[in-house]
Amino acid sequence: MSPKEAIGKSVMLEPIDLPGMVVVQQGTNGNLGVANSETSRTSSSFLLVAGLDGNDETVSFESESQKGCYAYSGTNYNSGTSIKLKCLSESDSSDEVYKATSFLLKEGISEYDPISFIAKGMKRNFLLIPLLSLRDESYSVYFNIQD
Repeated sequence: MSPKEAIGKSVMLEPIDLPGMVVVQQGTNGNLGVANSETSRTSSSFLLVAGLDGNDETVSFESESQKGCYAYSGTNYNSGTSIKLKCLSESDSSDEVYKATSFLLKEGISEYDPISFIAKGMKRNFLLIPLLSLRDESYSVYFNIQD
């Protein structure tokens, strides 16, 4: 399925460095967090909709449990800025708000290798993948052999 074909479908967002965890809503206008995917089904489902900014390349994530509330990044992309769940009202109809609730939709940089797997740890899980699948450059080794 292409990313554009996912519009209108329910999605859950899994951070690549935290397998088995999903992005969850922590209340209206609260920061989005990360929790176990098995215990957070209702608070982790988003409806993928066309970007509220009207751009064909963007999408917005509407909360399935709180209709009219969207993942909101703000427009100042400073380090440490959290994404929140923002419920839109009629006073929020500015281009800046629509831009802050719209995200660029692209193919992923990479996909999980077919032989990757999740190792269950005591406090968190780890994604294990073959080292060769991480390689984006190849190197040659030369030995300087002298008499």
